Amino acid sequence: MIMEKKHLNIICCAAAILILCITVAPAAALTAQVNSPILPKGIPLSISGQTDYPGEVAVWIIGKNYEERRIITTTDSTFTEELFPPETTSGLPSGQYFLIIEDTGPDGKFALDTVTDDDHTMVYYQDMPLFALDDPGTVYSDTAMAISEALNRPEIDDAALKMVFLVEEPWITIDQTPTGHPGDLLRFAGSTNLPPGSEISYIIYLASANPREGDEVAESGTIEVVKGGPYNYWYFDIDTGGLDSEKYVLTLDSGLHVATTTFILCDNRFTLPPTPAITVETLHEEPTVKSSQPTEPEPVHAETTDYETIPTTDDQIYTTDNAMIWCSAIDGDYVTWAERTENEETNIFLYNIPTGTTQTIVENARYLTFTMDISGDHIAWEKLHTGEPTVPRGIGLYTISTGSIEDLPVDDCSISKIAMDGNLIAFSGMDFSPLKFDDKHNVKKTIFLYSIVNRTQQVLCKQPSHQIEPVIGDGYVAWRTECGGYNDTITIYSLADRSQFTLTPPDGASYAQPSVGGGMVVASLYYKDPETSGPYKVEIVATTLPGMEKTILPLPETPRRYSPQSNGEWIVWEEREVAWEEKEMDFSGRIVIYDTKNGTIIKPAYNSRSLHNPKVESNHFIATENDERRGVSSLWLTTFTGETTAEDGTDALPASMIGFGVMAAGIAAAVLWKRGNR
Repeated sequence: MIMEKKHLNIICCAAAILILCITVAPAAALTAQVNSPILPKGIPLSISGQTDYPGEVAVWIIGKNYEERRIITTTDSTFTEELFPPETTSGLPSGQYFLIIEDTGPDGKFALDTVTDDDHTMVYYQDMPLFALDDPGTVYSDTAMAISEALNRPEIDDAALKMVFLVEEPWITIDQTPTGHPGDLLRFAGSTNLPPGSEISYIIYLASANPREGDEVAESGTIEVVKGGPYNYWYFDIDTGGLDSEKYVLTLDSGLHVATTTFILCDNRFTLPPTPAITVETLHEEPTVKSSQPTEPEPVHAETTDYETIPTTDDQIYTTDNAMIWCSAIDGDYVTWAERTENEETNIFLYNIPTGTTQTIVENARYLTFTMDISGDHIAWEKLHTGEPTVPRGIGLYTISTGSIEDLPVDDCSISKIAMDGNLIAFSGMDFSPLKFDDKHNVKKTIFLYSIVNRTQQVLCKQPSHQIEPVIGDGYVAWRTECGGYNDTITIYSLADRSQFTLTPPDGASYAQPSVGGGMVVASLYYKDPETSGPYKVEIVATTLPGMEKTILPLPETPRRYSPQSNGEWIVWEEREVAWEEKEMDFSGRIVIYDTKNGTIIKPAYNSRSLHNPKVESNHFIATENDERRGVSSLWLTTFTGETTAEDGTDALPASMIGFGVMAAGIAAAVLWKRGNR
């Protein structure tokens, strides 16, 4: 039976009243995952999972122009199903799709069902119609949310969870095309949205040849896509010993997409290393480029893991209610964080340390926030809409003194990572402005700088590879450049004179996301295990500003050291007992501190929980505790209340490192203050 919308609203209210009268039953445990959250067209989509109640699970698939409810049979409490074969995904419209997975609960019956007539497919609770699944006047994200909310009511015993996947055109980019001479070992690398394990065939031939007409191919082979983030990547090395000094063509073919580039082997060139460094290019005047020293300093690792302790007080300043904390930041007397609710809405909070009070800045926003920062009187965050056409993407800005919120007018680009210092916001993202629409999937991520005072935006630096994870402070911007393979570099850019300094890892190592503070840039340096492809040890590298003196902290070896942060006096990071890829529900993380004056390794005295993602400021640091079983998070504020001493300072950072760093911080702050107040 087809009804008018007002009648449907009445029915929904009646159904809600009816549901409230039902006896509450415990929800079942349910897990699920798809094979490719970013789904290139032509790649099959599969789902697998587990439920406490074997029999059947229902999968609701909701897209902009797609609605379906699929029933999957479970065996031994597990299920695996191909939702879409390759020929189906080839015809799916690009965009966002929701998956709501529902099991039967202990009663063995689905709470929701569908009935289709000549015009509509109605969603029913028992025998009561709720709403039309295919109502053309309802935004598809609202339809998905309505199903999810109905299933997540405490009165319903069915377990349910909501997932998102994106359908895209398949693409392959060639980010690194080296030039050399015969005999060099050349590395080609790039990124792709094809899932890990996908095969890409390649051929290399003379530019003057035509393989389609039977001309000889100089080199050919097959490579596999490697898991990466945010996109997967590929790379391979070619020994050019059997090739002549000519111009060649490289063609990559996945069966879904073809990418082509050219490269030259010439006589009068120096020998390139296996993975050539990529030079950063700015849009301003030519900068002064400094290279890191060719030989790495050898660290002297500590022989014990018995850490000293320092007195601290720990305060749990916030605990979520069926939500997860995605990002947080601290500056001065304020802590801010954003949580993502079970309905995929965003709440943003502000905590005043001296008063111990919390206020809500943003409540139930119809966009997601995965990155944010705070500096002085401002808080900035990424606004990523979830399909709502009236919600703009861009940067949200909150002014603490006035309590006002505004949207910053970001130009034609996307946003991936936000960092803020004073009135400047650095962020990485795709720059779409110079491209045609059809070319936008080939653009690389670059670094932008936004002035809150002038409302101006500029491309700070760009190069033929992804530049991601920027940080800003002390008059510098630093970021990581994905160089393909296992060879990511760190670039440190001076806002005062536009010079830049590149940290290049040794062979078999790769830098992770940097941080800046207290007159230094710190970053993790991962060394790859050739057998497992994972890290076998992780070092922490500290680089002074502006002297660019690099020091490897003398630390015990471990493969699980993450997210170092610095305030000049302390370097704080997270160490995990179990790696992310190995964890189940019993993984743990501890916060470790390095005293730069005494060279001692410290563990906070009262810090015994599983804490992650520390952020340090003055004599405080914050960290997040996640309870994945219950789907909640807590935010902890730790305050240093005492000091620790060491017998000697043999392992301390050089005095020049501390002195120059602090002096540089003051000079840079003065320069930026004058520049912002002209």
